[in-house]
Amino acid sequence: MPDELTLTDAWEETLIGDRSFYRGPDGDPYRHFATDIAGSAEILPLIRELLAFAGDCDGGPLTVIDVGSGAGGLLARLAMTGTNTRLIGIDLRPRPAGLDTAIEWITGDARVVAGEILGIRGVVVAHEFLDDIPCAAVEVDEDGRPRLIRVDPSSRRLVVGEPLEDPADLAWLDRWWPVTRPFMRAEIGRSRDAAWAMITGMLDSGAALAIDYGHTRPERLGGTWDGGTLVGYHEGRVVTPVADGSCNLTAHVAIDSVAEAAPRAQSTRIDHWSSAPGRADFVSLVQTFT
Repeated sequence: MPDELTLTDAWEETLIGDRSFYRGPDGDPYRHFATDIAGSAEILPLIRELLAFAGDCDGGPLTVIDVGSGAGGLLARLAMTGTNTRLIGIDLRPRPAGLDTAIEWITGDARVVAGEILGIRGVVVAHEFLDDIPCAAVEVDEDGRPRLIRVDPSSRRLVVGEPLEDPADLAWLDRWWPVTRPFMRAEIGRSRDAAWAMITGMLDSGAALAIDYGHTRPERLGGTWDGGTLVGYHEGRVVTPVADGSCNLTAHVAIDSVAEAAPRAQSTRIDHWSSAPGRADFVSLVQTFT
């Protein structure tokens, strides 16, 4: 057994591996979270707006893909409107019982599934998806060096490890989240950028919408997030992040970095999500593709 595990590997185990929080018997997200945007008064009008944009584009049938669909609540609301739009949910968990038969369902890791779906004309929605994607994190030591956050293999608790040396990770921090103050923490968003590139790659034309806990570079530079954002959630409460599958591990998303990961985008809009349930600190990203 290694002295320490990488945070990304240990976190991945709690997502899709042997310690999966979502695939376990207690992993029903609606037991642990109260921030689902499916019931938001804001979401359906926005999706209709984005579908109207997609409808003016050439391509195949209009489609809405909900990435990390949970219990399918958003797609169920769309189905109730009598839409002729094709509706597809993707989630790690099996198809929910009683879901409208008009809704297609794919059980699997959206990061893999997205690579198998091409040529979509429509809207792709990812709500509280990117914040679950495992990523590396660092803590700055007293000499100003960023050190990797690791995971103790026995306790599964987070510990501070060796200095960060990966050139790509260092470059990402320098560009998006300069770590300049001793003992500050930061998460490295390269894996979220890659996931968004895969998700938006499904679109031939239309729009992609991400709604998530997030932040932008001015906030990060200003020190708002100097403590980092990695936490655990269990039964509606914030808990100490432990990578043993007992809680959902999550960290805020560098939403501006994510946006830059989709260079095909014709337009990009980042806003605060005004009707976030549970007073969640959500931001939204809308990108269009033609």
